[in-house]
Amino acid sequence: MTALLGCLSTAAACAPPATQALNNATHRYVEMHANHGLAESCTLVPSLVRGINTHIGQLTCPAVCQRLGLEWQDPRL
Repeated sequence: MTALLGCLSTAAACAPPATQALNNATHRYVEMHANHGLAESCTLVPSLVRGINTHIGQLTCPAVCQRLGLEWQDPRL
């Protein structure tokens, strides 16, 4: 139990910088999505399409579909 508590306290000390770094890296995309919507955001930054895992109830990530044995759907924005 002592080792687990020590591990948790170390992990907690690392969380704020990691959270801030994630926020710094993703905030502009979240803001873009809020201002322009999904389709226009993906037109402005085409690589965003690769990050879509589901869209309108369909799986759109080929790796997830392959792993689950399901049919892949191209996201139609």
